[in-house]
Amino acid sequence: MSLLKSFFNFQLNQNLMKNKTKRLKLRFRRVSTKKVFIGRGDVKHTSNKVVITFYVLNTEGMLLSQKYEKAKKDLFYPPFPLKKKVKYSRKGKARIIYNRVLSSQENFVQGDHQELYDLYTMSIMNKYAYSSEIKLLNSYCNLLTRLVETNILTNDEKRILFINKISLWKPLDYLKYNQVKLESLKRFKEKKLRYFYHLLKLNSLKFTNQFMSKLIFLVRKLYNKDVEFNIVKLKKMHLNSDIYTQGVSLKLRNRDNRLYKVLKRSLRKIDLPVISRISERISKPKKEDFFVNRIRNNIISSMFTDDKGKDSLNNLLLSFYPATDDLEINIIKRSFTKKQKVSLKGYVLRQHLKHLKLRGIRVEAKGRLTRRATASRSVFKMKWIGGLKNVDSSFRGLSTVMLRGYHKSNVQYTFINSKTRNGAFGVKGWVSSK
Repeated sequence: MSLLKSFFNFQLNQNLMKNKTKRLKLRFRRVSTKKVFIGRGDVKHTSNKVVITFYVLNTEGMLLSQKYEKAKKDLFYPPFPLKKKVKYSRKGKARIIYNRVLSSQENFVQGDHQELYDLYTMSIMNKYAYSSEIKLLNSYCNLLTRLVETNILTNDEKRILFINKISLWKPLDYLKYNQVKLESLKRFKEKKLRYFYHLLKLNSLKFTNQFMSKLIFLVRKLYNKDVEFNIVKLKKMHLNSDIYTQGVSLKLRNRDNRLYKVLKRSLRKIDLPVISRISERISKPKKEDFFVNRIRNNIISSMFTDDKGKDSLNNLLLSFYPATDDLEINIIKRSFTKKQKVSLKGYVLRQHLKHLKLRGIRVEAKGRLTRRATASRSVFKMKWIGGLKNVDSSFRGLSTVMLRGYHKSNVQYTFINSKTRNGAFGVKGWVSSK
């Protein structure tokens, strides 16, 4: 797993980046939670292939997408009106401060683009002032003026002739206001959005086949077999106990964070379904209604009998499951019962799959976690939400799957040890499902 963590958290060399920024120190990068978390996976071997399944929480990609959308929203849809303040430094220099980021239109008006446009226009006008076409127009205008002075032409006739002459002259490279405006807006958008866009693109490229081929080549050398990766992307940290304890331990390595507040805030945004012991015991289903118990058959000879020349397997499945065109479930209310149609996927998920909902989370931290550097003591704190009991065996009285040792089938357990300047500490995490 260390190879996977280092691969998904690599960074490009600063020499390859156009927008060079100050590189974050290694000790700060290790403590930062803005990265790709890799959960402990499963490795399954066959004769010619290795299947590796692991969990991923891409907090770096989530943060970059939020920043990109925020910058994009500020450019086109500013949240509140723009206000300007003038502050003076100790030396008396004026400094203009705005209450928010300038939008694309405001940047063109408030910035120096108008002055640049005037400078560009004056330079082009100076260019045409000394050109041969401008000299011909000046000579033509002087000729018309002399004809007016000699009373050969009137002023109205002079104006008409001069306008007709100018209408035929169309400079192709004259700098227009709209062109300058569009070009400035384009550069401003690229400047504000290019950095986040490239970082977000780089983060998403880590999970493509082109980048994963390098990792597969390295793992193939270790096992001397074909390698297949199954990546499970998570949206929340508490859905995997290994990733959850990694995030808590990283927060505890910062001495500015208090132990109890870190444990409390890690459980703040977790929503658990309300489970009542009384309702679970009342709604306890019969053991004979479960599919596993219904297909049990003590008479082996009945499995080989032909039911009127039809497919025995098809009849067996149709007796347990309804047809795909006629899937309905009964919704029981206080005063009535109604039937509702469901899909085959929804029927199977609702009726037969377990551990789909979160039941509870528990976290413990113990070790040298005091904030003072001298005479540090070992402390122990614990925080939990929900419970770790198995609902089927504890409340419903149903048999459950037993695992080897003391592990429970509905609980994920992780233990991580880390250290600070004061000493070592450990974090334990439990995540149970229903």
